[in-house]
Amino acid sequence: MKTFPSAQVQNQFGAIANIVKTGEPVAVTQYGTPTMMILPYALAEQALRDYHAQQMVRFMDGMPPAHAQAPDLSLEALTQLVHELRP
Repeated sequence: MKTFPSAQVQNQFGAIANIVKTGEPVAVTQYGTPTMMILPYALAEQALRDYHAQQMVRFMDGMPPAHAQAPDLSLEALTQLVHELRP
């Protein structure tokens, strides 16, 4: 991964974009501190999917456990129940 100061990225965006298009991420610094990354589109899409999946896992882990007497529904039965309850 290459690293460039933000001023250089602003002044030479086309050249930096060409580096990213080859599949290489670019780190951008401000005053010597990395503040962001420019990623190839496919890599960024996958990173977002992974991030959202992790967020969902954290959310689900925070949910209370199912009541012991709750019915054990199949996916099909759950889908049917959701459709029946929709207005």
